[in-house]
Amino acid sequence: MATWILLSIFLIGVVITEHPPLMKSDKLIEYAPQASTEPTLGDQSNENLENNVTRLLDKLIASHDRRIRPNYGGPPIEVNITAHVTTISAVSEVSMDYTLDLYLRQIWKDPRLAWESDVEDSLTIGIDMVKTIWTPDTFFPNEKKSFFHEATSHNSFLRIDSHGNVLRSIRLTVTANCPMSLHTFPLDRQECALEVESYGYSTKDIIYHWHGTNAVTIDENVHLAHFTIGEHYHIERTISLSTGNYSRLTAYFMFKRNIGFYLIQIYFPSSLIVVISWVSFWLNREAVQARVAIGVTTVLTMTTLMTSTNASLPKVSYVKSLDVFLGVCFFIVFASLLEYAAIGYLMKRNRSVPAASPVQYYETEEFFEVQCHPKYVKGAINYCDGVLKREASRKKSRNRRDSSMKNYQNNNIHHRPSDGHVDQRIPLLSMVPMPPIPFKPQNGAWGKVRPAQVDLFSRFAFPIFFVIFHIIYWTYYINQ
Repeated sequence: MATWILLSIFLIGVVITEHPPLMKSDKLIEYAPQASTEPTLGDQSNENLENNVTRLLDKLIASHDRRIRPNYGGPPIEVNITAHVTTISAVSEVSMDYTLDLYLRQIWKDPRLAWESDVEDSLTIGIDMVKTIWTPDTFFPNEKKSFFHEATSHNSFLRIDSHGNVLRSIRLTVTANCPMSLHTFPLDRQECALEVESYGYSTKDIIYHWHGTNAVTIDENVHLAHFTIGEHYHIERTISLSTGNYSRLTAYFMFKRNIGFYLIQIYFPSSLIVVISWVSFWLNREAVQARVAIGVTTVLTMTTLMTSTNASLPKVSYVKSLDVFLGVCFFIVFASLLEYAAIGYLMKRNRSVPAASPVQYYETEEFFEVQCHPKYVKGAINYCDGVLKREASRKKSRNRRDSSMKNYQNNNIHHRPSDGHVDQRIPLLSMVPMPPIPFKPQNGAWGKVRPAQVDLFSRFAFPIFFVIFHIIYWTYYINQ
C-alpha cells in the first residue's frame, strides 16, 4: 500500500515539472507591447480626416478678410450674447463698484466660414484662429478694469459649424462701476448693472441681442458675505452718442445688504452705551464724580464710535439712516449729561440754609462790652447781627466829645482789674442783636421743581423715548 502512495506522488511531480503555470507580472501585462505595430484602417482614416480639416481651415482663412465684417454693405450683423456668472465679489460702497467672473459667449454668423462636408458639422479651434477671422469689438462701457484668464493657457475657445455660425467663449474678470444710493444704509438694496456694447460699430453694422430668455445665469454656489443676491434681469436698448446710435445690452443684479454685521458692531454697542448713560439717574445726587464720569465717558465713547464708522464709508453729503441712529444715540447720551447739570443748578437754587449775612455794627455813645444772647447762637454759626445806632449827632460840639473822653478815662480807672493790670479794652461799639434774615425762594417755574423730581422723570422719559425711536426707525427704513 505504501508503495502505491509513493508512486502516485512521484507521477504528480513529473506532470507539474513538465507543464509549469503561466505567471505574468502587472508591469508585463500593462506595458506589454502590441503584438502588431502595422497601421490599421482606423488610423489611416483619422490621418486622412486631420489632413482634410487642415486643408479646410487653410482654405477658409485664405478666402477670409478679417478687416471687413460679414454682410458688409448689407443689413447689420446680429450678435447674440449669453453670460454665466461664476463668482461675484468685492461689492464696495466706498469705491462704488463690484467685481464678477463670468463666461461671455458671443454667437454670430459669418457666411464666409461655411463649408460643405459630410464628415464634420462643427470644428472646435484653438484661440490662434481668432487672430485670422473677424470678431465683434465687444466691450463693457461701465467697466473700471477687466482682464482675461491665461492659466494654464488662454481661457477661450472658438467653434465654427458648417453653416458659418461662430461661437466664441471667453472667461473674464470684470470690475464694473455701480453707483449706489446710501440714504438707507445699511438697510439698503443696490442694483448694479453690466453693460455690453460694440466699441466702433453702430447699429448700421452690429445689433446685439440676448440669446434666449435665460441669457444671463448665476452659478448656484455664488454667495456673498455682506450681501444677498436677489433677482436679476436683462434688457436691450439703443443709445445715442455723438458718433451715432449704438446697440447696448444691460444685465441688472440686485444686492440686498446683510445687516447682521452692523447689528453686532454698531447698533447693539451704541444702544448699550445709551443704556449705560441712564445709570446716573439712579445714583445719589451728591455723587458728583460718579455721575459726571459716566456722562463724559458715554459721550466720548459715542463720538469714537461715530468717527470710526464714518471712516469706512464714502464721504457723502446726505444723511444716511445709520447717521440718524447714531445721531439720536449721541443726543440721548449728551442729554443725560445735561440732566445732571440741571440738577446741580436746582440744588443750588433750592438750598434751604442761606449763607450768614455780614454783621452790621452801630456806633453809640454808651460804652459796654458786646455780648450775644444765647438764643442767637446755633452751633458754630453766630447770628448776632445788629444795627449801628448813631445816638449822638455829628453836629455835636467838640466839647461834648472831650467830656465823653474824660468820662471814658474815669470809667477805665474805676474798672481797673483787681490784679493790678490796666484794662486795655476799648468799648467803642455795642451790638444790638438781630434775628437772621429768612430765605425767600423764587416763585418762578424753576423754584417749584425739585431735583428728585427731575431724576424721577428722567428714569422713565429717556427709556420711553428711546423705545419709541427704535419702533419708528426700524418700521420706516425696513419698508423702504
